[in-house]
Parts: sequence; C-alpha cells; structure tokens
Amino acid sequence: MKVYFAGPDVFLPNYDAFVQKMKARAIALGLQPIFPGDTVLDGAAEIVSFNLASIRGTDLVIANLNPFRGLEPDSGTVFECGYAVSQGKKVLAHVTDHRDLLTKLRAWPQGPGPDSTVCSDGSQVENFGHPLNIMLSLTLSGLYQTLEQAMEAAAALGRTSTAARMAETQS
Repeated sequence: MKVYFAGPDVFLPNYDAFVQKMKARAIALGLQPIFPGDTVLDGAAEIVSFNLASIRGTDLVIANLNPFRGLEPDSGTVFECGYAVSQGKKVLAHVTDHRDLLTKLRAWPQGPGPDSTVCSDGSQVENFGHPLNIMLSLTLSGLYQTLEQAMEAAAALGRTSTAARMAETQS
C-alpha cells in the first residue's frame, strides 16, 4: 500500500532524521511511504506538481493536522487532505489534542470566554464537538493521536484490502 505523508514536518529542522525513522517504521508495517521532500525540486510550481502527483499515485494519505504556526493545522496539509478526498483517497490523520474545537479555542487568549461561543473578533465558533473543523473531521477516514497509530491503521487497511482482493480472485 502506497502512503503519502502530508504535514508541516517538512519545515522542521530535524526533518531528514524524522523521515528516515518514519520510513523505516512504515516499511516494517508493510507500507510504501512517500514523503514531501523525497525528491529535490526547483521551485514552488514543481513542489506543488510533485505533491499532487504523489497523492494521485498513492492508496491513502496520512496527515499531520496538529496546530502549526498558530491554532489551526498547516493550510498546505489541509489542502492536500481535501485534494486526496476529491480523488477518492482515504485520509487518516493524527492530532495530539482531541479536545473539541470550542474547548481548545476557549483556552486561546483571543478565543471566546468560558461561557461564550463568540471570539474577541466577533466570529462564531462552531460547536459540533469535533477536534477539527467539520470539513476535516467528517471527511477523514480515521483520526488518531499519534503518527504511529495512524500508520498502524493504514497497515491494517492494507491487509484488509489485500485479503478482499484475494477473496475476489478466488471466487
């Protein structure tokens, strides 16, 4: 099973070490990992083309939707999730903090007060009980606390789909 790993991890100083560790773990689970940054590219347009082609060529996406440079997930990663869903791909994500969005926002200095659903800028906070915006929460195929848990779930999906394909060919 080919898996594209989406996330802002590519911007972190220890990215190379992180990727080597995660590739080894993914391969041990029977996955074929594809990471942004696997290929050296010249410029923004090539990076976008490579990442979109990688998503099209994979069976599923594992996305890091932890907050990045603020309270929300990385916008590029969110776009990749939406693109993958539009391509009929399953998206598994990991988020360390599974508290609902309203609870998380109430702990944020610009968020609503403890008894409110309105932020200091006047914007309403959705209150559907999900840890992410509903457009992400309700289109994900699975949400886990850690990347390792998401990889294990992907491996289980791979085993299930392989078993289903084998059963179809035998009948």
